[in-house]
Amino acid sequence: MSVESEEPSLEELLLRAFAAFRTCEPARAHVRVLRPEAPRPAPDVRCLPEPRPVSGGGLRVEGEDYVADIAPEGRSATVTGEGRFPVDTVLKVMLAGELARRGGLLVHGVAVEHLGRAALWTGPSGAGKSTLGALWAGAGGTVLTDELVAVWPEARGWRAAGTPWNVGVPREAALCVVGTLGWDTASRWEPVGAGEIARVLLLNALLSEASAAGRRHLMGAASRLLGGVETARLVFARDASAAEVVRARLEGAKL
Repeated sequence: MSVESEEPSLEELLLRAFAAFRTCEPARAHVRVLRPEAPRPAPDVRCLPEPRPVSGGGLRVEGEDYVADIAPEGRSATVTGEGRFPVDTVLKVMLAGELARRGGLLVHGVAVEHLGRAALWTGPSGAGKSTLGALWAGAGGTVLTDELVAVWPEARGWRAAGTPWNVGVPREAALCVVGTLGWDTASRWEPVGAGEIARVLLLNALLSEASAAGRRHLMGAASRLLGGVETARLVFARDASAAEVVRARLEGAKL
């Protein structure tokens, strides 16, 4: 990724924020940030806007205090706005689009890894994603991310990887389990059907574009994902038993 900004301090901030995901290879994504002619105040509450197709190809992403245009190839964008949030938002849309082109998804969730095997847990705010990530890390486990998880298909199955947002360790693993979370005083693993998980997954996957084609991709990718991995519900307590249950299951998971 490369960033070009009229504000050197913002450019430096963004490059530091995404340092773990920079490589010596040519940049695969480029974002140019421009100052608005008439700055607008940032709203008290932020919402992730829907990326809408525009004539001639490409996407328009617009918030209360910024506007961005993503090129048709999906790997370069011009953002007119101030601060980090507009760039963060556009990069999420660009990553969701890149994953869509590969048949994958960008999902709000926590992904943990053990022995090269990953489990992805998704759900709304308060479901326990960050708590599970903290318990897993506290037990010596590897957290790929506790915010946004990239998943995509390969010839032998699915992969999951951390992203620049709230990343744990920037690496990937074979995805074996997709599930939801619940609270209790004792931790346990509950097998559930793919249909039950799909309802939650679709609400927590980023739409690559706000169009009929974008929604068809989202549903198709979710269906293929859940047909290719184990689906489960992890009911867990706020103690080390949660990590013990997940670790035992991943040790027995098939690659």
